[in-house]
Amino acid sequence: MPDRQKVEAILTNRFPGAPLPQVAAAVNAIMALQEDRLAARAPRELASRMSTRTTIAVYARIEAPLTRVFDRFTDLEHVREHVSGILAIENFTEPPFGVGSRWRESRKVLGHVDSADMEVTAFDRYRGYTISHQKAGVRIDTTFAFEAAGTSGTLVAIEFSLDGSNVPAALLTPLNWAIAGKVRHVLNQDLSDLKADLEARR
Repeated sequence: MPDRQKVEAILTNRFPGAPLPQVAAAVNAIMALQEDRLAARAPRELASRMSTRTTIAVYARIEAPLTRVFDRFTDLEHVREHVSGILAIENFTEPPFGVGSRWRESRKVLGHVDSADMEVTAFDRYRGYTISHQKAGVRIDTTFAFEAAGTSGTLVAIEFSLDGSNVPAALLTPLNWAIAGKVRHVLNQDLSDLKADLEARR
């Protein structure tokens, strides 16, 4: 299956003037077609496991150098200053940010306060990282990918993946949609906040 970031880079280079939302929509369509082909070829058991996953991806181009963007995204100590949706961060581990970093994050989501214990489960400095947590018995992974764009810009991709393989099928679909609907709003708002902050400090 093609890598999402590579597909986006190819489309961005092929159509340099295309608005980012159109590029993102094209990437989503290509990835969906490939997933459909894989599902059609997969055994029934594998297809069943695939259906327990919900994936959401959002993208942004930030006019700031990659190293500064990455450092800002991983700065837990000051994240409340830059992300409007975060109410509090309670660190369980000492810096630096990396695999094993853990914290409790409290947010206001659609009018309600929601807290979750987060952990960094993958980390590649200046390329990407993954944050994982559990919600209602479901494992949730949020992967951040960073790529230099031109001489002074950065492409940021955030992919949210919900694995409901341990949840009864009768509950899975409504749970997926309930969480996914909130997450898309949250991810887009976080990206918008960080983009505005980084570009204002150029």
